Amino acid sequence: MCPDCGLGHAVFGMAIWCPDCGNDIFMTHVSAEFAVVLTILSDVERRHNELGPRVAAKDLENCLEDTVSIFEAAAKAIVMWSLRSSGTPEQDVQEFLRRTVKNSFQSVDRTTALLQEQFQLDLSQHLGQDSLQRLREAFEKRHPITHNLGVIDRKYLEKALTEDMEGREVRVNEEEVRRAVESSGEVLEILHDQLID
Repeated sequence: MCPDCGLGHAVFGMAIWCPDCGNDIFMTHVSAEFAVVLTILSDVERRHNELGPRVAAKDLENCLEDTVSIFEAAAKAIVMWSLRSSGTPEQDVQEFLRRTVKNSFQSVDRTTALLQEQFQLDLSQHLGQDSLQRLREAFEKRHPITHNLGVIDRKYLEKALTEDMEGREVRVNEEEVRRAVESSGEVLEILHDQLID
């Protein structure tokens, strides 16, 4: 729903402009995607009671994975939008994504470094170290969830710098995912405000 003209419309991919009034609705679309994750989170307790703890744990893991995926897709879209708006040829935009961005937006550390190096944007000035650290910790859990059935491996231990033990399941809780959604939205708002003219 466009917040400016009220047009209800379907979106396939990432919506940037309202098809009626032409206003920027990108963050409205991103917020709607995060709202889906929060809706799923709100049902975890019921699913735990009705379907058991393993289903609820998978719901939490899927919500975290979805949060990282939304963040990655939206951050890439903002970067592409910014580069195209500055007159960068499409071939160069695609090359930048392929060679420089890659999957950087799946990691808070790589996101922070990329934005600093390429756009002179220091996220810690806008968000704060504590929020970035909590977001980093949540995002790092995605690796064992996505690639290792939730089992902690050496790679996760090296990146997350945690006291967890290799071979144990990574633990994700509802509050952690809620904070990740909130902080992801804040970072994307910052990127949108700073990189889009």
